[in-house]
Amino acid sequence: MSNRKNDWNHKNIWNHGYVTTPQAHLYYEISGHGTPILFLHGNSQSHHIFHSYARKLQGSYQVILMDSRGHGFSHLKDSWANRLFTIHDMALDVAALLDKLHISKIILFGFSDGANIALEFSSLYPERTLAVISASGNALPHGLRLPVRLAARFTGQIFRTIKKLVPGGPLRQSLTNWQQLNSLLTDSPSLSADRLHQITAPVLLIAGTRDLIKTSHTNWMASQIPNCQLYLVEGGTHQVIFLRESECWKVILNFLKNIPPASHTQRK
Repeated sequence: MSNRKNDWNHKNIWNHGYVTTPQAHLYYEISGHGTPILFLHGNSQSHHIFHSYARKLQGSYQVILMDSRGHGFSHLKDSWANRLFTIHDMALDVAALLDKLHISKIILFGFSDGANIALEFSSLYPERTLAVISASGNALPHGLRLPVRLAARFTGQIFRTIKKLVPGGPLRQSLTNWQQLNSLLTDSPSLSADRLHQITAPVLLIAGTRDLIKTSHTNWMASQIPNCQLYLVEGGTHQVIFLRESECWKVILNFLKNIPPASHTQRK
């Protein structure tokens, strides 16, 4: 899939850099002004995937693009480079970024693992969440279709076996990095019904009926989130928000129109 770099106006970026946490260095870019909206990409991706959506919103919102830990320009500190991490850890990274930027309340727009991070954050910090757009996310590992889950587990076993044969060096580190990303599929997220009940912000769930996420699981998520709007795209795949962007954009825009502008989003 294209990274959509050509759709992004870099001239409008007025702030970018890194926020440092005890575990990672996290890259971000900011453009536009208004109510802040943070984009969270999927597994093995970077902030570039959202350039088209960000371009459309930067005239009305303060758009924040972020690379999750272990992705894009973000990287783990040496002491954490060989450790696995979870969606919960990545949600805490979002909180650290918002603290750095002195933002008290945020709209979250996540795709795939990014959607999981957005839902995790909104469950942990309901008072800091204005709204959530969750595209092709899941609340629990078993929300993935069985072939996807089995493939991820098998891949993880291969990584562990090969690592035993590799004493060190770049190959072993690459295997560790792949293992870290693969574990996000097999071991995360962990959003039970009780956790989903804690999300108080309006939520838009978007998924395709041919998604990697089971439609029954998406329906269950929608039934557990108190203030949830569900949009299922008939025949849509896991990349539905990009492959059928015009259709999804209309739904997203209508959802955002019903989210009142935040009067106070900056922390002092």
